[in-house]
Amino acid sequence: METESTTSSDPETEHRADWIRLVAAIAAALMIVLLAAVVLVQIEVTDAEVAATRSCGSVFDSIVDRSGWEQWWAHDLDEPDDVRSALVRTTRCPGAVNQRVAIAAVLAITAVVSGTVAIARRRADRSAHTAVSPFGRQVVRIGRFTSALGGALTALGIIAIVILVADADSTLFLYTDRLVVAVVGFIVLIPTITLFVIGRVLVLVGENVQPSERDRSDG
Repeated sequence: METESTTSSDPETEHRADWIRLVAAIAAALMIVLLAAVVLVQIEVTDAEVAATRSCGSVFDSIVDRSGWEQWWAHDLDEPDDVRSALVRTTRCPGAVNQRVAIAAVLAITAVVSGTVAIARRRADRSAHTAVSPFGRQVVRIGRFTSALGGALTALGIIAIVILVADADSTLFLYTDRLVVAVVGFIVLIPTITLFVIGRVLVLVGENVQPSERDRSDG
């Protein structure tokens, strides 16, 4: 017991753990800021042949249906004759928006991973000084795996919904509304969210399972 206590309270180890938490937290915050910028900043496309640069709106505009194929087509038809033939927005905006969505997805995943590392390291250090029975440790492991799986599936589902809703060329929206697709998508995510919640509950339960007298004597 004394050896474990001395190892867990080693100043160098704690200092390293603090730095890991700090770097992970900073990375998560930075990714969130970049994600907001990528989603909100206006997208511009250029056609070198007609020397025209036009705005496609932002990813957020596409999500809330303020920009899309219909708007781009209408704006292109209002252009002067020498620019109209190029259909700058109609031909170039879909690819530009999808590329921006892909970048946003990568930033979102990085932010989730960095935030998870920061939280996990903090809770690991906090629980290192807490007496937990072997059964409790098993429950904690199962809970962490379950919550990680549920969180990952939820994050991927949200990204998939954003990509689907932001796809201005999707023929799906000829038959239904973007809001309906988004609502249905989030309803489908209920099982993965539930899985995450169950995992967190298992972690809390496992961390509060006190060791029996036999476990203490063995330790």
